[in-house]
Amino acid sequence: MPEDLTVTTTEPLRSPHLPASTHFSEDVSDDIRAQTLDVLGRWDLPELTGPLTVTRLSGGASNVNLRIDGAAGSWALRLCALDATRWGVSRSAAIVAQRDAAALGLAPDIIACSPDEGHFLSAFTTGATVTSQYVRDAALIPLVARTLSDLKLGSTNSRWFSPFDDLRTFVEFADAEASLPEGTQELLGAVLRIEALFQTRKPPVGFCHSDLVPQNFIQDAPDHLVMVDFDYAGNGWVAFELASFACQAELTPAETEELVLAYDPAADDAQRARLELMRLVAGVRDGAWALMAEPLLGTQTTPLDGWTYQKYAANNFNQARAVIESGRFEDFLRAARSVTAHARF
Repeated sequence: MPEDLTVTTTEPLRSPHLPASTHFSEDVSDDIRAQTLDVLGRWDLPELTGPLTVTRLSGGASNVNLRIDGAAGSWALRLCALDATRWGVSRSAAIVAQRDAAALGLAPDIIACSPDEGHFLSAFTTGATVTSQYVRDAALIPLVARTLSDLKLGSTNSRWFSPFDDLRTFVEFADAEASLPEGTQELLGAVLRIEALFQTRKPPVGFCHSDLVPQNFIQDAPDHLVMVDFDYAGNGWVAFELASFACQAELTPAETEELVLAYDPAADDAQRARLELMRLVAGVRDGAWALMAEPLLGTQTTPLDGWTYQKYAANNFNQARAVIESGRFEDFLRAARSVTAHARF
């Protein structure tokens, strides 16, 4: 639990808008209980009637996620850390983006929120949380591609998202608090060349989620996925969106090609090159995020069983290096410069 989520109170844990019989599971600390009641107490929600049960959900780094069950249904409550700058997050923009995605049927609808702080209550989505292995077991790559394509059919005015801006922020904080791995300077030099290409050639942009770890997909029906955690969502480069998923799901070359063709059956080699370049960017960005986050959150949050910040950083940096070690980096740069009118990413 991040320190700045702590709420100190000497008052009884109660709220004028919540039933007195609100029950918290043992894994919800007293500080989070107090903040939960404080935040929910600001919103007059007739839905929260009868006895309520609050349990801790997995996931979350700069956030705490809780499930609330009551007589009228189930909801998800997100409590956000106050300092969003170092995380590259705009709390209010994340709420706008999730609501825009919910209007497309691709995200849980937000029922109540505090935009400046980022806290919100949404409908709880029941389904299978996607993992890298589940992507393969359930043959989900075509469905992921369709979901991302459906998101691009919509629009948002939440913000402009750039993984390059994120990376600069994460490196700044990580450099002060953790040692960057050997070879990082070479990768950062490659990132600068990729950024110059994307800024000048202007490949397709659209409504992007921008944080496509598999766990941010929930399969709520055989042919439907819902996305959660819109902290980095906004208008961005579509090539990064696909590359982010390919990187985080650790797709093989064959699986990456399946994703490419499912998203754009007419994809050309320039689009494939842009995806590979952005895979490098995604790996460095998320690796730097992990190095920046671990000193703050390493003893406080564990997004998944067996998951560690060090393993996550190493895996992402390894995927970024693989693009360089393929011996095709210069070829990718040359090919990626061609942006045709029909290109989707």
